[in-house]
Amino acid sequence: MIANTQPAGDGTWFWYAVFFHGGKHLYADMHLALQPVFVLETSYAMSLFGKSWLASKIPAVVHLCAYSIALLLLVRRSRGSDLQKALLLGCAFFVSLCFEAYRFDDYHVLTDCFQLYSLVLVLAFQRLHTVRRTLLLAACLGVLSGLAIETRLNDGAALAVGIAIAILCFAPTRRWTAMAIFATTVVVTAIAVVGLTGDSLHSYAYYSILHAAGEKGGAGSVLTYPLHLPFNTLRWLRPLPLDQLLLDALAAAAAWGFLVFPVLKDRSRAQLLKAALGLILIFLELRLIREDFWDVEIVMSFSALGVLLLYACGVVVTIRFLRWMLSPAGESSWNRREILLLTPLGQLASGSMSSGGVHMGLYAPIGVFIALLPIASPIRIKSKSVQAMLLGIATMMMVNGAIYKTRIPFSWHTYHEKRMFQDRVWFRHPDYGPMLIDRDLLEMIQPACQQVKASGQNAGLLSLPYPYANYFCDIPPWHGYVQTFFDTSSKETISTLMEELETAPPEWIFYQRQLATLKLHEDLYNQGKPLQHRYLDAMIQRKLNQGTWQATYRSNYDNSREFDNEWILIHTRKEKPLGDATVSFGK
Repeated sequence: MIANTQPAGDGTWFWYAVFFHGGKHLYADMHLALQPVFVLETSYAMSLFGKSWLASKIPAVVHLCAYSIALLLLVRRSRGSDLQKALLLGCAFFVSLCFEAYRFDDYHVLTDCFQLYSLVLVLAFQRLHTVRRTLLLAACLGVLSGLAIETRLNDGAALAVGIAIAILCFAPTRRWTAMAIFATTVVVTAIAVVGLTGDSLHSYAYYSILHAAGEKGGAGSVLTYPLHLPFNTLRWLRPLPLDQLLLDALAAAAAWGFLVFPVLKDRSRAQLLKAALGLILIFLELRLIREDFWDVEIVMSFSALGVLLLYACGVVVTIRFLRWMLSPAGESSWNRREILLLTPLGQLASGSMSSGGVHMGLYAPIGVFIALLPIASPIRIKSKSVQAMLLGIATMMMVNGAIYKTRIPFSWHTYHEKRMFQDRVWFRHPDYGPMLIDRDLLEMIQPACQQVKASGQNAGLLSLPYPYANYFCDIPPWHGYVQTFFDTSSKETISTLMEELETAPPEWIFYQRQLATLKLHEDLYNQGKPLQHRYLDAMIQRKLNQGTWQATYRSNYDNSREFDNEWILIHTRKEKPLGDATVSFGK
């Protein structure tokens, strides 16, 4: 998955790290709307390993190992056989990855690692018996939450709240002192990370906190999305009892749970016959010739149920926690591990702030929820038959998730990767060395770079909205405009860009025109009203229609019915007319 992910929107973190390493301020100079930890990590990794494409994958492998080990440590705390733990681990892992845009060289996996290791450390409270170790562990948890805040603000804030409540429940002694140390360490860690950027706290807060919510529809909308999430999920689930896909999955899970799984414990002839019958039923029920079964619908359907279940568990756990706080003696039998469920619930609510209150793509919190259920469930399921069926569902989700990520390693709006190792070639880049790249992407981007470089090394290049052309051509983004995507660049940034393009544009603009994606973000975050990017597109089209600018190269690479997509290389100097070339690629 790491090797097969190089979409046409890459290069953002690379250029932020390059500019930062060159002395630019992330916030005062580049107005970064995101948090700084991943940029700092990327910059450090490039200093350590170089800027080659293969070297850029080293941090991703480290993230993969860290995430897997954290899940393993968490799952090992549950009861059950090694086989049951293995299936639980596999289910949690692949469900987490089922968000089509999930990748290990992105900042989301870092916040997930901080979350998992925080849960592991909270469970370690139960083995502590000294004040010194209790307070030290609280400080370590504060560092993890502080790093999470500086990686993804809303996720980190939700994690800090969940861990603070967990400390109150688990600290064996001096719990309020532990809470104070935790809170202090969170603040100190966050300030220290900002200090590493060289920016002032004012610049950091202004661009990454005060303005960030506006790009998602405003603070009011962002804060209400978690309240909309369960209702939107219930509305999405309403027609599903008639959905044949969900019925297929349930039938297959039942066949696995009642007929196949028992043979793993008892290999008698009768159990083997039952297992054979179960496999036949699964084969017939799934009808493996159906390509759509191996899409993400199974995980999406069961994760929708998981959203409702996690919200319900959150209400139950909160009530039990409050009763325990008010009367600890009266609730002495309460399993305080249940409080851990508030952490994935917080991550789910946090994720909904970016998803517009819909559950599609919010699979990582459900994966953590699955890993926690055996040790933190408010409901005890004693029936072996029900346990077997639930394990069958987990196995089905694991297999479905693994096959889905094999078929689609990465997909996000207009950026798609083909099946693993399909239509990919090893290409020796003159600046980044060997890279594994989609053949069609290579054929799309090479002509654009050839034209730009033919005009001289000093030719300015602006790649909109993402800097992949700057990355592949190894030309820094014009005037530091690393990215101008619809929900991560402010109205003020785009307005300033338009003014600069009107007066003194770069010689080259590589413009990805994706109006369906723009409309999607307008509907989701701006109540259907035009974003400033709409006026930027109108300005570019006006310049082209008037002949002030010339389109010298066009491609419809990755164009689809769902998301229209056109790549236009624009020359802004009339004194150097060039021909117009059009290249077509099917999706």
